[in-house]
Amino acid sequence: MTPFLENDRALLLHGSSRYLDLVLPLASIDAVVTDPPYEIGFMGRAWDGTGVAFDPEFWRVILRVLKPGAHLLAFSATRTVHRMACAIEDAGF
Repeated sequence: MTPFLENDRALLLHGSSRYLDLVLPLASIDAVVTDPPYEIGFMGRAWDGTGVAFDPEFWRVILRVLKPGAHLLAFSATRTVHRMACAIEDAGF
């Protein structure tokens, strides 16, 4: 995960959110904005069928680095948003 933008007010990282807890201290983030694969088989691409959006462990990693009261914004396809929402809830949000 590499810094895309870093200054005294913001840090924007580019890379897989799966590894946030390896590069960031626990409870250190004010907000996470993520656009995980939509899991709809987009054009038969392998990266869109990883299962990450429906994996509660993925969301637990994000929960561990978020400060109490922090925000999570996660994009999803309309036909699979319910599965992602269940995984987020199962992770403890």
